[in-house]
Amino acid sequence: MKRLSIILVCFATMAFSSCGILNSVTSSNTAATTMGQTCGTAVLGLYNSYKSTGTINLTAGNNLAHAISLATCYTQIKANAGNSSYRTAFATGLVMSSAGLITNQNVNAFINALLLCNGLSNVSSSNTTQQNQQALSTTTTTLFSTLNK
Repeated sequence: MKRLSIILVCFATMAFSSCGILNSVTSSNTAATTMGQTCGTAVLGLYNSYKSTGTINLTAGNNLAHAISLATCYTQIKANAGNSSYRTAFATGLVMSSAGLITNQNVNAFINALLLCNGLSNVSSSNTTQQNQQALSTTTTTLFSTLNK
């Protein structure tokens, strides 16, 4: 009887532990999906501005906010580049929020291009418009070339 009690306690402990692990993975995936959605929204906003004017004017509209969001997303995906579940959840968020601009077919190419955009680490609300514009100019060319236009 005592052995059965010990086995049941061990089983219950393992069950609760695995649920805790699953919850942390789920919350990590939720955060990655949310970050992907933020990134998709930022890219869509910047792309629409670029398509309508031929440039991204960081003094107009929400462009600076989109650029800073994109820089934040770059930092997060770069920090989690080796985490395949984070990348998958991030990709899901990108596809969901980009209104067809980023698709299942081009999402990996987009993420790979984003990971190469080191200039995004220089985009900041404390920078001058010119500094942000310089950091963003090569980035947009690289990223926009991967999109479903």
